[in-house]
Amino acid sequence: MTAVISTFHPPLVQPGYRLFDAPLRDVSDVNSGQVGVVGMPSDWTHSSRLGTRFGPEALRKATSILQSIRPQGASFDPDKNSCTMPATDWLVDCGDAEVTAHDVDATTQSIAAMTEALTVTEAIPLALGGDHYNSFPACLGYSRGLANRAPDARFGYIQIDGHLDFSDRLGAWGSHNHATNARRISELPNTDVSNMVWVGITGWVDGGELALIEKQGGRIFSASDVHNLGAAEVMRQALAHAMQGCDEVYLSIDIDAMDAGYLPGTGSIVHSGITPRQYYDLLDGLAEAPLGGLDIVEVSPPLDPSERTEFLAAEMLFRVLHRFRTRPVTEQ
Repeated sequence: MTAVISTFHPPLVQPGYRLFDAPLRDVSDVNSGQVGVVGMPSDWTHSSRLGTRFGPEALRKATSILQSIRPQGASFDPDKNSCTMPATDWLVDCGDAEVTAHDVDATTQSIAAMTEALTVTEAIPLALGGDHYNSFPACLGYSRGLANRAPDARFGYIQIDGHLDFSDRLGAWGSHNHATNARRISELPNTDVSNMVWVGITGWVDGGELALIEKQGGRIFSASDVHNLGAAEVMRQALAHAMQGCDEVYLSIDIDAMDAGYLPGTGSIVHSGITPRQYYDLLDGLAEAPLGGLDIVEVSPPLDPSERTEFLAAEMLFRVLHRFRTRPVTEQ
């Protein structure tokens, strides 16, 4: 399959805050090796607890506040022996994709156009949700961009989540919603279920979906696996499985893998999930992974007036972007 770069160039949407106070730029102005932020303020494809449309702005605000109390060069991480760096050269905020209410396809193509444009230039798209369906258009654009710049390249996929999201359809919401995103991603031409891994699954799941994933070679780690094996070992195994025969890995961070007692502001809460420290340790395990693209989804500010949900999620981004935003103390 030969991918064609989309000719659609969505307008730059000015957010109230920028992720980590990064400069605001159009996707066409992002360079190779940089991380390009794309907001996905849509929750039309969620079936119950709404509010994730406000997630991108909340994440931008939370990271900006954390950035302000972690000044460059002065904030020291004793676990990593490193100091923070400003988001001035490695991160660019490209604003939000245009969301068309009640038109899933138009919204899908709008998001995909932005992440495709970033991927073609060898930048790393970081998409902010929104409900988990939006991971599909974010990954769709990444898949198209990767096929364009490296036609023979393949990518693995890791989804940290309390749910499989591998349904083919969900009632009145049809085939494109927050319960089908991983299924749709599995159908992309440059990945395969055998390179897909789910981490943090908890509670009841659809037995048919589970059997299909395992039959096709996918790997599933439950929340109990994280508790029993340890986060570092789970992510080591997850990354090894996802990267078999692949050049890059796409990461989807659904915050609802965390136990709702810590993090209530999300669309589909789970109990007996993983702890904040375990979640951070999972993300630390990807510190040197060849990330091609990633997203973070299901932050719903209206469901948590305490605001702790978005600050926990902001810390997740600090962790997964550690390689870009810190430098060893020995380099000071």
